[in-house]
Amino acid sequence: MPLSDIVNVQISRETAAVSQAGFGTALFVAPHKSFNDRLQYYSSQSAVEAVFAATSKIALATAALFGQNPSPTRVAIGRRTVDNVELTVASAVSGATYTVTINGTDFSTVAGGGDTVETIADALVAAINLGSEPVTATDGVGGVFDLDADVAGVAYTVEVTDNITITDYVATDAIGDDLTAIEQENNDWYGLAIQDRTQATVEAATTWVEARRKLFLTASSDANIVDQSVSTDTTSIAAYVRTNSLARTGVIYHADAATEYIEMGLFGQILPLDPGSYTAMFKTLATIAVDTLTDTQATNALAKNCNIYQEIGGVNITREGKVGEGEYIDIIVFVDWLQARMAERIFSKLVNLPKVPFTDGGVALIEGEIRAQLDQGIARGGLAKDPAYTVTVPKVADISAQDKANRLLANIVFAATLAGAIHAVEIQGTVTV
Repeated sequence: MPLSDIVNVQISRETAAVSQAGFGTALFVAPHKSFNDRLQYYSSQSAVEAVFAATSKIALATAALFGQNPSPTRVAIGRRTVDNVELTVASAVSGATYTVTINGTDFSTVAGGGDTVETIADALVAAINLGSEPVTATDGVGGVFDLDADVAGVAYTVEVTDNITITDYVATDAIGDDLTAIEQENNDWYGLAIQDRTQATVEAATTWVEARRKLFLTASSDANIVDQSVSTDTTSIAAYVRTNSLARTGVIYHADAATEYIEMGLFGQILPLDPGSYTAMFKTLATIAVDTLTDTQATNALAKNCNIYQEIGGVNITREGKVGEGEYIDIIVFVDWLQARMAERIFSKLVNLPKVPFTDGGVALIEGEIRAQLDQGIARGGLAKDPAYTVTVPKVADISAQDKANRLLANIVFAATLAGAIHAVEIQGTVTV
C-alpha cells in the first residue's frame, strides 16, 4: 500500500500570476550486462569504473555527475533488458586464453598455433552450450558469435577478456517497461537520465515520467532546436516537450550530446543541494564543453523552453533551468519535496502515537505538522515568509458523521507563496555632476 493511501497531500503549482536521500539521487538507465539487479547504487566514480569500463557511456555519464563540486554522494545505475549479446574474437594469438564469463561462470579456450578467430569462437560456443547458464550461444562469421537468453527477459551477466569485444548492447524491451521494472525493484531516486538519445525512446520516457513525481532531463544536438524558430520547428525533442506542455521533462541543447551527458552534470550540480535553495540557471558544469551560440540560436532554443549552456560575461552558465511547460526546474523539485516530506511528517505522527483522536486537539496535531513542514520550506528558501502562509482546518463539529465513521480527516487547505529566484535584473538610474 502506498503512503498516499493514508496521507494524500496534493499541492498545486499556482505560479502563473505571481527518502530524503532519494531527492539527491540521479538514476542513469542504460542497456548492459554487468549485474542482474534492476538497479545498483555507487558512491564514487572509481566504484562505477570498477564495474563499467571508463570509456563506456555509463561511466562517461556518471563522471559528469561526480565531476561537479559539490557532487552527489551516490548515483543509481539502472539496467534495461538485453536478451541478445554479440561478441567478437578480436584476433587469434597462439597460447592466449579467451574467456567469456556468464553469471560468474568462466568458459575458456586456449588458442593453438593453427587456430583462427572462427575456430576460437566455435570453441567458446561449444563450451557455453555445454554449460548450464540460461543462454544459448550461436556461431557467426568471422569470429562473431551471439548469446541469447533461453527465456526472454531472464537476466544474465557477461564479462569477457580483453581479446574479445562486445558490440554495444541493444535493449530488448520498451523503455517504459524497463523503467517500471526498475521502479518496482527500487524507487529511492528522483532524477532520471537515460543513455538512449533516440527521439522515440526519449518521448516514451517522457510519457512514463509525467505520471510520476520524478524529474527527467535529456539532451539533444538536433540543429533544428537552435536553427529553427519556435513556430517552424515541429520535429525536435524540444518542440515535442514544449508542445505537449510536459511538466517533468527538461531538454538541454548540447552540440556534444552524442558523447557527453550534460544533463548528468546539471543533476550533479543541483541534487546535492536542499530543494528550494537553488535555481537550475547560472550553473557552471565542470568537465562539460560549452556551446557557442549566436543570439538568434539562443533565442530559438529558449523560446521552446529548451535549456542551453553558453558563455556569458566570461562565465559558462546554464540557461534558463526550465521544463517543457515553461515552469522552472527548481519549482518542480521543491514542490515534490514539500509534498513528500509533509506526507511523511503526518504519517510519522499517525504511526508513532497510540492514536490521534478525532477531536479538535487531534486535528491540531495534524495542523502542527503541516505548519512545521511549511516552516522548513521557508527555511530552505523555497517559500516566502511574507506574505505568511495560511493553514485552514475544519472544526470537528462541522465534519460529517460519515467521515467521522470512516475516520477520514478531509478539507485541510494551505496556501503559501513560492520564494522564486531572481534570474534577471533591470536598473534605471540617473547620475549627475
